[in-house]
Amino acid sequence: MSRVTYFVRMVAKEGMAEEVRELLLTNFTRIREGEPGNLVFAVHRSTEDPNEFWLYETWESLEAVEAHESGEAFEEYMRRLRPLVEGDSVVRGNTAQIEVLGYEV
Repeated sequence: MSRVTYFVRMVAKEGMAEEVRELLLTNFTRIREGEPGNLVFAVHRSTEDPNEFWLYETWESLEAVEAHESGEAFEEYMRRLRPLVEGDSVVRGNTAQIEVLGYEV
């Protein structure tokens, strides 16, 4: 099995941080209600900049990621998120796991 882990960073536009926070949290419901293959999904907020958010997600496979990122629900989520964040602030990194506490790599 080839797990996929992403780190995603974004900065909310001024005055939009709470709206971004609430929108990011909708992922939990969508994943829980019908997106199998997710092992970890976490939303973090910077302690230094309240406009900065980080996502950490691990999926069982690339197919699980593709299923998560397809369909109307994800398209609507992205349509709503894009105008709320600074476009050049979004950084997404696909990583290879070396060691993880919590599950076997």
